[in-house]
Amino acid sequence: MTSPLLLRLPPELHYDIVDLLEIQDKARLSRTNQYFSSLIKPPTHQEFLAAETGQWSISSELFTCKGCIRFRPLIQFTDDMRKGKRGRNGAEANTRFCIKCGVDRDWFALGAEFSIMGRRYVRCEGKDCRHFTSRVGIKGFCNIDSPTKRHVRKKSDRPYNGNREYESDDDWDYLTRSCVNGKHSEEMYGVWPEA
Repeated sequence: MTSPLLLRLPPELHYDIVDLLEIQDKARLSRTNQYFSSLIKPPTHQEFLAAETGQWSISSELFTCKGCIRFRPLIQFTDDMRKGKRGRNGAEANTRFCIKCGVDRDWFALGAEFSIMGRRYVRCEGKDCRHFTSRVGIKGFCNIDSPTKRHVRKKSDRPYNGNREYESDDDWDYLTRSCVNGKHSEEMYGVWPEA
């Protein structure tokens, strides 16, 4: 069996051919065999940024991530990373990173809220959670780890009249806001509902 005609060409011509290819064609050719895989170097971040303005990446809705240095679909970026300064051809496009890199490398601050395709997400700052989730609870937390907010107000300015039926022992009324399964409720005296 003879080798394909392309492989019979000298390596210098292979380099010249590769230089003329678009980024997606280089990727396809590098996957054909081990020789081309070793010949074609992975694209740099700058090459990805230049390629994302091409027709192929625009029609495929691909954006470049600075963390993993590859194309990712637009759904894997927050709205802030795809628009404005970090959008295509933006002044800060080279600082764009995907959600996975943002979470894995702690580039998203704990407690920060984001929007993906118009839907709210949060990087939970709960000590045992730290997930990136769409279950947004009290600011900075997912609805599972949302802490109880306590609002305390003075019940009355009247002096104690001896009627314990209407007044608590310390003359204060405790109101607790809580969130269970995405539904807010208010309980008296800090009672947390069983979920």
